[in-house]
Amino acid sequence: APKNPARRVRKLPRRSPPRPREASEASASAAAADDDDDADDADDDEDAPVVFDMRELYGDDFDPDDVEDDEDDEDEEDTFEEDEYEDEEDTEEALRVVKDLGTSLLKGDPEGHKSGYVAIVGRPNAGKSTLMNDLVGTKLSVVTHKPQTTRHRILGIVSEDEYQMVLLDTPGVMREEFNKLDELMLTSVRNAMANADVMLCIVDASRDPVGNFQGLLPDDLNHRAPLGVILNKCDLLELDEIKNLKRVFETFPNVQKVFPVSALAHVGTDAPKRWCVERLPLGPTLYPKETISEHPERFFIAEIMREKIFLQYQQEIPYSTQVWVQSHKERDGVKKDLILAKVFVERKSQMGIIIGAGGKALKKLSTAARLDIEKFLGRPVYLDLGVKVREGWRSDENALEDLGLDDPNRLEQPNLGPAPDIVG
Repeated sequence: APKNPARRVRKLPRRSPPRPREASEASASAAAADDDDDADDADDDEDAPVVFDMRELYGDDFDPDDVEDDEDDEDEEDTFEEDEYEDEEDTEEALRVVKDLGTSLLKGDPEGHKSGYVAIVGRPNAGKSTLMNDLVGTKLSVVTHKPQTTRHRILGIVSEDEYQMVLLDTPGVMREEFNKLDELMLTSVRNAMANADVMLCIVDASRDPVGNFQGLLPDDLNHRAPLGVILNKCDLLELDEIKNLKRVFETFPNVQKVFPVSALAHVGTDAPKRWCVERLPLGPTLYPKETISEHPERFFIAEIMREKIFLQYQQEIPYSTQVWVQSHKERDGVKKDLILAKVFVERKSQMGIIIGAGGKALKKLSTAARLDIEKFLGRPVYLDLGVKVREGWRSDENALEDLGLDDPNRLEQPNLGPAPDIVG
């Protein structure tokens, strides 16, 4: 590489203070300087080194003897350039000794890798969440004996080296919508069906399976996705009843396969899993292979508390409540994690039911939720649970958005209003 030109600073000789000149001598010198300006400009040597008066930079304290000779400067520059060249050789030598490890940072998918979305749809309490939890191998969705427990589209991921199947657990499809929340949940179901590569319709085989299947799918549904029907809760039927139901569903248009299963007993669920994987389109990995869901921890913490509400309270209370996790602060191994959460109800009378006499009901709810949250997180937590009233939130679009019903992955603080009425 070409060398950079060496920079030089001319050494200035020590100068004695200028002697005073006579006025006539000064005038003559100035006149001579004016006459010789043009000649001096013509005689300037462009190649001459630039001379800097260091006194202009550092003042009268500058001592010319502090500046080393040009020869010394040149020697130092040569030494520096030589050392720099040696450093470059050392770097090149270091690079040459690094061996090829034969690995890559990102592992590519094998040839023929499959990936896609599988939507699980059905009527309320048909067993959709139980089925997805069984297929994923862990509990992701809320499961209770009461219908319409799921409010969001829950995403679960099943990954192997050859495929990645993304399961979409959807809210139950109701025959009639009563409020804005019902409309929001139905929109979530339709979006999941429209984007699915494979569809599984699940029916409760013990409760009018044919009637519940009719009208489950919209008439304008794009039937490009393979459709399989799961007859769930077959452990409640006799063998002949199961065979007859299977033959009936096989005659329905667009139904490609019927699977009698019992998701709660983990019986027969491998067959629909293999069938779905076989019909997934070719595609790359959509999520990291070790991931089982895209939802944050706060979402599952809120779902655990909501599940405990469904199990502890009766009548309309579970359906009139919504849980929002305000914050989750992870601490070191000495202190417990701190979780701040709010339970929202629609009326003030419901708040009294949630709290109970002397706060006993709220304490019971907090304890049950905390135990399951600790199992989910794998570490101890301190749960600060409060209760608030949000009048008619199920029919208020703004309230649904504030409480995260429109986006289960949203973490920013909603409009929670004033301080909680009761904290337990």
